[in-house]
Amino acid sequence: MTFLDKIKPHLTSNDFLIQETVLHTIHDYPFFPEDWTKHLIEDAFKNNETQDAILIYIDHQPINEDAVNVLIESIPTMDKSNAHLAIRLFDNVEPDLALKYRVQLEKYLPKDRWNLYELLINGTEEEVYTEYGETLASLEHVDSFQHTLYIKAKMLAARIVRNGWITENEISSVILEEMNEDWFSLNRIMNVYMLGLMKLEKYIPTLASLLERDDDILLEEVSAALIGFQSDKVVEAIAPYLKRSESLIYAASIVENIKTDLAVAVLRDAYLHVVELEDQDLIFEALCHQLSEAALPEISSHMEKEEFSSLIDIEQTAYGYFSILNLSHPELGSWRNQALEREMYYRKTSNKESFIFTPPVRNDEKIGRNDPCPCGSGKKYKKCCGN
Repeated sequence: MTFLDKIKPHLTSNDFLIQETVLHTIHDYPFFPEDWTKHLIEDAFKNNETQDAILIYIDHQPINEDAVNVLIESIPTMDKSNAHLAIRLFDNVEPDLALKYRVQLEKYLPKDRWNLYELLINGTEEEVYTEYGETLASLEHVDSFQHTLYIKAKMLAARIVRNGWITENEISSVILEEMNEDWFSLNRIMNVYMLGLMKLEKYIPTLASLLERDDDILLEEVSAALIGFQSDKVVEAIAPYLKRSESLIYAASIVENIKTDLAVAVLRDAYLHVVELEDQDLIFEALCHQLSEAALPEISSHMEKEEFSSLIDIEQTAYGYFSILNLSHPELGSWRNQALEREMYYRKTSNKESFIFTPPVRNDEKIGRNDPCPCGSGKKYKKCCGN
């Protein structure tokens, strides 16, 4: 049974703890079916209890025309405090599709976005490259990271790759120029993104070596590029980095999202070699999200520990794993109760503070490693303030 076969029956589970586990497993997974994304969006608007979780965890998935229509029909009816979570999904709509629904989407997207869409579809090579260069220059000169500008640069870079306006040699030479430097420029980081789009396996070792860097923006692009290969060659290249605390967070995320037997075996081996509790918890989480019974010995053994780090919802992760795989365990009910108790505490606290915070932000007591960081960086907590 494939990974997708295992999660399909639980995609819109009535048990929100199980559904949240599914959402965690697919957040960075690149081959999630588009029609499933549409079903999740529909479920989000039917069930306020899980609405924010669904909208948060599908933000990496492509949005097709059916899903666009669901969003257009449903956003006006939703609680305004959650509307931004649904609106940002329009960033994942292809330019030609967005232009088709321009009249309906204009109220949700900034005015300059439409000029960008027109440029991406009809612009010449020179026009696209000029805008790309100006965008990178703007990013380099701002005092703080501008997520909107960065997404614009990626959209332009993707069009450059798809139109064949840049070669493999041009990209690799740009990256190799800074391999010995302490800092990667945004131009080089964008070339890592473009290299990932090209899916050139011979660069897997080069990309893996970048996991030793201390640059979250670079590491996010390296991770996405390597996950996109869905190859055991990536697993082999990443294996050594799973045993090093300084590279473990991103290494575990990469291998967690490559659904192969070798990925499970490498995670199991790494679990036996790491010493720090947080490192063990992180690999435990990656093993659970693989949804493989082969990892049962390590997962069961881990749950016998007397303490865990505070950054992972251990009981919910274990409960989701055993429930999705239909495995029995004498502590299953206890794990569910503990997970529910924490969730209810979070919701109660969140409701009390809602008059202060407009966007829903996870209380520190409930921030999971895979949750968006409360600092607003756009990154997962485990790759930002939880690092």
